[in-house]
Amino acid sequence: MPLFMDTPGGGKMERGERPSNAKLLGARIGRFALLSMTAFLALLGTPTGLTQGTEPAGAVGLREGMQLEGPARVVVRALPAATQTAGQPQEIVRRPRPAPQAPQEAQGAAPDANAGDGSFAAQTALAPALSGTGFEGLDDGNDSALAGFTLTPPDPQVAVGPNHVFEMVNVIGRIYTRSGAPVQTFTLGSFFGVPAGFSDSDPRVFYDALSGRWFASFVSFVDLSGSQTDKARLHLAISQTDDPTGAWNVYFVSFDQVFPDYEAIGVTTDKFTVSSNIFDIDSPSYFGVETLVLEKGDVLAGLPGASVHLFAFPRRTDRFTVRPAQSLSVGTDQFLVTRDRNVATTLTVIKVTGTPAAGNVTEAFAANKTIIAQNAPPASVALGGNIDSGDQRLLDAMWRNGRLWTSASAACVPAGDGTTRSCAHLIEVETGPTPPNVLEDIMFGEVAQYYAWPALRTDASGDLYVSLTHTNSLIFPEARATGRLAGDPPNTLNGTTLLRAGDIAHNSTRWGDYLAVAVDPLFTECVWLVGEYSKNTPGAHWGTFIARSSQRTGCDGDSDGWSDAAEVIIGTNPALACGTRAWPPDINDDHSVDISDVVVLTGNFGRRVPPTPARPNIAPDPPDGFIDVIDIARMTGLFGQRCS
Repeated sequence: MPLFMDTPGGGKMERGERPSNAKLLGARIGRFALLSMTAFLALLGTPTGLTQGTEPAGAVGLREGMQLEGPARVVVRALPAATQTAGQPQEIVRRPRPAPQAPQEAQGAAPDANAGDGSFAAQTALAPALSGTGFEGLDDGNDSALAGFTLTPPDPQVAVGPNHVFEMVNVIGRIYTRSGAPVQTFTLGSFFGVPAGFSDSDPRVFYDALSGRWFASFVSFVDLSGSQTDKARLHLAISQTDDPTGAWNVYFVSFDQVFPDYEAIGVTTDKFTVSSNIFDIDSPSYFGVETLVLEKGDVLAGLPGASVHLFAFPRRTDRFTVRPAQSLSVGTDQFLVTRDRNVATTLTVIKVTGTPAAGNVTEAFAANKTIIAQNAPPASVALGGNIDSGDQRLLDAMWRNGRLWTSASAACVPAGDGTTRSCAHLIEVETGPTPPNVLEDIMFGEVAQYYAWPALRTDASGDLYVSLTHTNSLIFPEARATGRLAGDPPNTLNGTTLLRAGDIAHNSTRWGDYLAVAVDPLFTECVWLVGEYSKNTPGAHWGTFIARSSQRTGCDGDSDGWSDAAEVIIGTNPALACGTRAWPPDINDDHSVDISDVVVLTGNFGRRVPPTPARPNIAPDPPDGFIDVIDIARMTGLFGQRCS
């Protein structure tokens, strides 16, 4: 969120502003003092210090009939490469958010474990299995190298396509191969075209398997002195192909006097949806949630902004932080979720139908459902210093085959504990009926433990995966994962799996402000998770870690194009990409697909496995136990290639 931050020696710098020797402290900083105390609202009516009046004079917000600007064509592989900035980097920390005010009915009491449709999560003995070793993601040192300063918190995102992994943090992006080798690292300012002098914030990115494209968003703003009109932009980027290193179409929406804070994006088969909280740049005034629906086909085609069909719902001051869901299966209904602004035990599920091109976008329903009290959590206790756990707002949302999941950090008292901890609140909603039904309401916590910032996705089998931060008084902040199988008993979770242990005490209280999970488009029972941990770096002591996980051995741990499950059937090593009994099509183990491999395969044509040896049975994935034309087609498609 675009708040401003403390700097060494008591100075302050706007979030995302590039420091210089000439100007580290601007007069405009003081104008944000009120904003920094209220941008994370308590959400009980109008919290103390928050005004909800008329919009400031000259305010320009997006309304129906207005248009996008752009697109600019940005080729990622042509962006400036990372270069080390000379000198000692400035360390910048966003101010901690003030503790949100609890809703009236929940004040003075611990959350009720039996409220709503759910209960505290029981844990099974199993935990999601990791595939491969994972790899180190971006850290504050990358901020230092490219931007000349380190920034906390990172807001890590991860997205996965057919050939690449894309990570974003504040304020850096990096594209990797699927095996974790860095391809390119660049500033998000250069990628989104942020104007000089603007602060930037809140990256979002995902790969949409429905269209085979990447979608991303970002926010920038500038507070100008005197009577000059403050400016802001909501940046939206859509790739032209499934290659994120290639060309993107980058649009933006302009705002005067106000800015779109903490945006989130979602897609359906036909819609691209963005929702954000609108604040005045100069004061603590809040002007409501703004939700924008764009014609997905228009932005996929890269039409000029003036030709993109769009619809903007009127701003809603009775709502705060609405999360559009990323649809992972075919569907035209856009689902969104928000915690009721005044009632901690109410989840509002919104369904948007129609398209901007047809002129029939409408909020078909906004159903209020009873849930476990969703209250702001306490700080997470960690060795060497506590970290921020977030507030009561929802963090993530996804939809697949009639099931909507959302997540949040929340206050809870775990079973057997007498102290309020930070817990992970996970809610599943059945969206087919009208109104929808809450199927699962999971409050995940443990005695003397703290869990925060949960992000989630389900794989093609409906199994759930969650990335979260874990702490207790004896460990440094670490990255963990949990999950459940689709058929597990309701309101239960598996145990947690360590992604990356913390190295050192975190040297600021700020953490988050969100994490991410992405489903692999090639191996749809495999997910990728990005976690945050305290890393021993010269700067702000945060790092990210990227890992793959499957609860059905559905990942490709050695990135050789065959799932782990397939390699177990074929009889090759799922953890080794090349070598003896490593690469499935390299039947004679000479590191290449050649005529010898084809001869072995065709010599077994038409035979079943077993009793025929499984090695020639390389297709489909997992193999079908019969050596036929599918296996030959896959082999010939790889002919002449070498393993690596």
